[in-house]
Order: sequence, then C-alpha cells, then structure tokens
Amino acid sequence: VGCRTISRSTGLPLRTSQASMEPKNTPIHPSSPLSILYRKIELKVPLVIGTLQWGTTVIDDKFINSKGVITEKAAQQIVEEFSSAGVTLYDTAEGYGGGTSEKRVGRLLGKNAIFMTKFLPAPWRLFHSDLEWAVRQSCKRLQVQQIPIYLLHSPVHWREIEYWVEACAICYKKGLILSMGLSNCNAAQVRRAVTAGEKFGVPVVCNQVHFSLLDYNSKELHEMKETCDKLGVKVIAFSPIGQGLLTEGLSDEKWASNKAAKIMRLKREELTRLRAVVLELAQKYKKSMAQVALNWCIQHDVIPLVGCRTPQQARDSVGCLGWSLSIEDVKKLDEVALDKSTLDSPFWRRMFFVSLFAIVMVTCRFLDFLGFGSVVPIK
Repeated sequence: VGCRTISRSTGLPLRTSQASMEPKNTPIHPSSPLSILYRKIELKVPLVIGTLQWGTTVIDDKFINSKGVITEKAAQQIVEEFSSAGVTLYDTAEGYGGGTSEKRVGRLLGKNAIFMTKFLPAPWRLFHSDLEWAVRQSCKRLQVQQIPIYLLHSPVHWREIEYWVEACAICYKKGLILSMGLSNCNAAQVRRAVTAGEKFGVPVVCNQVHFSLLDYNSKELHEMKETCDKLGVKVIAFSPIGQGLLTEGLSDEKWASNKAAKIMRLKREELTRLRAVVLELAQKYKKSMAQVALNWCIQHDVIPLVGCRTPQQARDSVGCLGWSLSIEDVKKLDEVALDKSTLDSPFWRRMFFVSLFAIVMVTCRFLDFLGFGSVVPIK
C-alpha cells in the first residue's frame, strides 16, 4: 500500500506541500488502508466512522446519547460491518466521554484500524506541553505509539492557531503524530494553519467541518472548500445527513429533538424542497436518502464522517460506496441545497461551546478515574 498510487476511484488523497515534512516514523501496518508516501496520505475507502456516541460514562448514557450508551456488543457489530466493507478509519477525540470513547475504540480495534483523534483547546490550556500531554494520553487510551492524524478540535482559543500548530510540530518531530488536522476552521484559519505548518515543519492534511446539503450554498463554506482544495487540505464532513434531517425516518418527534436543526436555526418548511429531491433521487438509484446525501459528499471530493448506533445504520452507511450520482443529479442537489453555515458563528458563542465541552470532558474523565467510566459491561 505504501508504495503504489491509489486511483481516484478507490481512494482519496490528503496532501501536504513541504518536502521537508516527510515523517521519519511511520509505524502503520503494511496492510493498512492508510499510507504515507511523499507527504501524501492515501485513503482507500472514502468514509470515516465517527465515535462521538461511543463514550461510556453515565453522562454519555443520560445526556449525550438520547437512547443511552451503545453496548459493547453493538459497537463490535458496527466494527464488523464496516470492516467487511473495507472501512477502517475511525474518528474520535479526547473529549468524547472524557476519553472513554478512545478507550473503547482502542479496546475493540487495536491494530485493525487507523485512528484520528483531537485535542480540545480548553480555555485553561495555555502551553505546548498541554497538547503534548494530551497526545500521549490519547496514545495510551488508543493503545498506539503514534497517532496518524491529530486534529485541533477548534480554532477558538486565547492563543493564536499558529501556537497550536507549533505544538503539533513538536509532537510530530518526536514521532508522536504522523500528521496534523484541523476542525471547524474557516478559509482564513486554514490558510494560517497551513502557513504555520510549513514554517514549523508539520503537514496539515485535513479540515473536519460541518459539510452537507444543509449548508453547501453558504458563502463561508464555499470559501473554505476552495481554500482547502487550493492548499491540498482534504475536507472531512461531519453531520453529512444532518443527524437524520436528510433521512426517511424524520418524524415530528425526531425533528423536535434534532440538535443540528437547533444549531442551524432551521425551520422545517425550509427542508421540504431539499428532502423531496433527495427522496426522488433515492428512488431513482434504489438507495436510501442517507446514501444519496453521503454519495453527494463523495462526488464533491469530500470524505463523509458517519456516526452509527446500530449494525443496520452501519450497513446503510456503506451503501453510499461503489456507485456515483450523475453530474446532472449532483448539480440538481447543489441547486436545492441550503445556505445554513456553522463557520460564521460569533467568537463568544463558539468559545462558550468549547468551554462547556471542556467541562463535560473533565467531569467524564473524573468519573472514569473514580471507576465509574463505564455503564455497560465490558467482556
């Protein structure tokens, strides 16, 4: 895998620009779906599995997951479904369940998957050493010596984004990470991070953002995507189906509790035309609405990130692979896509959510330290 070029039909490259950034240590298994060669990350299957709901604390059970913590058996079945389809890139974060999501991912997958995880820039984290400590702790929880892609979870902090890029460069040179990624960054922040990466010597390879038919026509999203394409930074789309807004199962009850709709301040009537076109194409291609929405992301050279609670949802997700929407149908969806963006939120609001998320992370971690980190049996 590490010595061949993977075609566009079987994999999507994540690129960086500096020859001096070729990593010295690449302990990735030879059969891995992810390889590092000449500053390029190659991904065979364009799909990432999100594990936000894989935390195991009582807070995850009662507040984060509306249907409770996913059982170990269900998580294992989800892994098997994705593995059988060749999907083995998993996204997690130190903040998910205070690190219990990372523990579960490491416990269930071991060396059979590739991980990308994130550093949460809490307001009280101020130094390079804070990030390095977080990297080392994530390595322990994931049971790895090196993290292939390590993301800055948010650019919102008292420190400039360049400071955290430099911190990642220090970890990169120590062999703790193989590359750096971004999350929730707009066009200007991507440019600054890539410039800093070139200065300090760490490849910045991806930007994980809200990217879907709900916000495709926003000015901020288009600017970010164009910037990433120009700089060779791969866009990874979280919430590509709007947490169920673009699926057949959107009931009145689910609409009322949908977090994406609340964050984006959506009105249900705004979805009518979009959902009608997605449903029309789902029937045309004999696919589900979710599969159409995910394949639409892939046609835009974006890697969708999906979160699943059940093996059935995993099977439905992999159904977005192996086929393509026509150019005409992609344009048809582009035309009815909405313009709700999360990249233009004011600083104070984003700082509030980062701070709240950080408090939840610390609370979950304390529960785990006390021995209350898991509410489901681990066999």
